[in-house]
Amino acid sequence: MVGVVLSMTGIAVAWSLFLFFGGQSIETWLSSLFFGAGLGAGIAAFVAWLHLDRENSLVLGLTAVVVIGSGIAGAWGGYEYGSVQEVECCAMPTVSPVYYTALGSAVVANIAGVAFASARAFLTRKKPTRFHNAVH
Repeated sequence: MVGVVLSMTGIAVAWSLFLFFGGQSIETWLSSLFFGAGLGAGIAAFVAWLHLDRENSLVLGLTAVVVIGSGIAGAWGGYEYGSVQEVECCAMPTVSPVYYTALGSAVVANIAGVAFASARAFLTRKKPTRFHNAVH
């Protein structure tokens, strides 16, 4: 939920900056759309998987790169999916491609966060020892 909200916020900021700076090409609008939506969804997924007490800066940075990059890729995929959706009877889509952009970025960023956290937990799990530890 927070991912979609921040993704839509990123889209609104991207749209505002596009208009404010007088952007005229569709490529500029689409790139700002993808980066705005991906950054918003990536930040939400990063905060959802944030563990400040037990992570070093390398793992935090890598997590941020993975989820934000995945959010941008999800925004592109969502736009590509949503831009071709049309209802058979009508000449226009029922939902804007921007909706699919926000939804795609949030879903893919969260999936990447889950996959990254699961892989890290699997790789750093503690092996059971043969001796019982009385302290823990």
